[in-house]
Amino acid sequence: MVEIRKCDLSEIIDNANFQSLVKEYAEEATIAGFPPVDDKLKLYPTLQRTGMFQTIGAFLGDKLVGFVAVLTPIVPHYGVVIAVTESLFVGKVYRRTGAGLKLLRAAEMHSIDAGSPMLTVSAPSGGVLAEVLPRLGYRETNRSFVKSARA
Repeated sequence: MVEIRKCDLSEIIDNANFQSLVKEYAEEATIAGFPPVDDKLKLYPTLQRTGMFQTIGAFLGDKLVGFVAVLTPIVPHYGVVIAVTESLFVGKVYRRTGAGLKLLRAAEMHSIDAGSPMLTVSAPSGGVLAEVLPRLGYRETNRSFVKSARA
């Protein structure tokens, strides 16, 4: 059975399975035209100390099988906390365990606890997550477009 729990960042990144999950995540979720994934792991503890960053892990025993990272900044335009998933990923072989849905529900609860009126989740266009989110009550509100700054 998958266990979902809020974790200190170190519990996520020090897990023996973290690097393989990050590699799989980068291969699956890289946005065309963006530079290669280069996690700035040194930035995350600073965010965590501000109270505006929370990691939640999905574990099978001691093995990390997925994670969600939630940012909860006060967005100046609205003047309130708006929770945003910075990362949400479950390793492909663990997706039938319910870990993804449980992580999403935990992120929703964290956003409520943080005082956010909503949770914003981004999903790759045409990906499975983009198909699943509307069935879970999420609605598409915006679309992101990218263009090379060098063009």
